[in-house]
Amino acid sequence: MDLLKLNEKFYLKTQAYFNISRQSPWPGWQKLLSYLQGPTLQVLDLGCGNGRFGVWLSGQHRIDYTGLDNNQFLLDQIPFDRLIKQDITQPWPIKDKFDLIVLMAVLHHIPTKPARLKILLRAKKLLAKDGLLVFTVWHFNKLKRFQNQVIKKLPDNDYILNWKRGVTAQRYIHLFTDTEINWLIKSLKLKLLADFVADGQQGQSNRYLILKNIS
Repeated sequence: MDLLKLNEKFYLKTQAYFNISRQSPWPGWQKLLSYLQGPTLQVLDLGCGNGRFGVWLSGQHRIDYTGLDNNQFLLDQIPFDRLIKQDITQPWPIKDKFDLIVLMAVLHHIPTKPARLKILLRAKKLLAKDGLLVFTVWHFNKLKRFQNQVIKKLPDNDYILNWKRGVTAQRYIHLFTDTEINWLIKSLKLKLLADFVADGQQGQSNRYLILKNIS
C-alpha cells in the first residue's frame, strides 16, 4: 500500500470539506508567541494546507511567509504570495533562511521513521541562527471519536482512519511514541525549548515540540 499516495488522494477528495473544517486557530499556537523574537519573522510553513497558521500568526506578529503544500486547492485559499506546490518528501526549491519553520499536523502523515527524520533535518538546514523549528504530532488515540474511525492497524504504529464529512475517504496516520519523539529530538541536535500538549476539547489532541538552532 502506497501510504503517501493514499493521503494525496484523501486530500484531493476531501479538500473542500477539509478546508471548511480547518478555519480556526489551535489554542496551542498562543504558547508559541513568547518564543518569537525580532520585528519581522521569516516564516516557512511546511505542509501548510490552507495557510490558517500563517493567517493567524500575521495577526500577532509581522511576518514574511512562505508556504509549501502539494494540494493546489488548499494553496489557493492562502492570502500570501510565496507559495510552493511541492510534495514535502521531495527536495524543496528553497534556499532562504528562516526564523521560524513549522510543521503543523504534518509528520503523522509521513510513513517511516527515516523519512520523518529526513524532513526535519532538511528543515533544520534552513533555520537562521537562533531560528525555531516547531512540529506537532497528533494524539488521536486519546480522542474517542477518532478511535472509532480506525479501520485498519498496520505495523510500526501506523493506522488507516476513515473520514465521513461530506464524502467518505481514508487517510494514513502514524501514532508517535515517546521513544520515537525522543529519538527525533536527539537526532536533530537542536535545543529543546518546550514540549507540551494542547488543543481539542480535553486539551490533549496535539503534542508540540519547540526547538532552537543555537549553533
